[in-house]
Amino acid sequence: LGGRNPLINCTVSDSVITLHVVATAPDRPSAEAMIQKDQTDLCEILGDWVYGRDDQTLAEVVGARLAQSKLAIAVAESCTGGLIAKMLTDVPGSSRYFAYGWITYGNQAKQSELGVDPALLAQYGAVSEPVVRAMAEGARKKSGADVAVAVTGIAGPEGGTEQKPVGLVYIGVASLNQTIVQKCQFSQSRAMIRSRAALTALNLVRLQMNG
Repeated sequence: LGGRNPLINCTVSDSVITLHVVATAPDRPSAEAMIQKDQTDLCEILGDWVYGRDDQTLAEVVGARLAQSKLAIAVAESCTGGLIAKMLTDVPGSSRYFAYGWITYGNQAKQSELGVDPALLAQYGAVSEPVVRAMAEGARKKSGADVAVAVTGIAGPEGGTEQKPVGLVYIGVASLNQTIVQKCQFSQSRAMIRSRAALTALNLVRLQMNG
């Protein structure tokens, strides 16, 4: 609402929505108290959509949760080409939880490095739910990590079909008790599709750890 105090502004950058709470008050403690109340209300309203505060990145939040829980993570990437691993290892101290990373861009790499059954690739194709599930479970088994995240998709600008268009991405997260898979359809440029896929993968790991 215009003229509201505190004012809540919304910006979007690199697929991340940021809410800025700006308060006007006679003194700093009063402004901070107003901001804190709105932050609490926003977190209650938005729930799991909120992953952090201030300048926290999604990779920092996921890394902190892994370190706190003494868990290790492995990544198996196809269309993102190592971007998830880069985001995780950009964080200082990531050696505490980052175990292994594979870039299995081709089918042969998926088979030899992650143990994906060639029959799955032949029947469903590399960009599919069964294959990303096998990638995630294979990465977890081979690395011995507690959690493994895998991504396969079509980043474009070419390679899409009517059945599997550019921007189609499957993300799998394998943990001790279960493997979950999320099907996504992203748009815009190749770089944006890869970025959104990597961020969505990290967010799926975060939500998995949240239960």
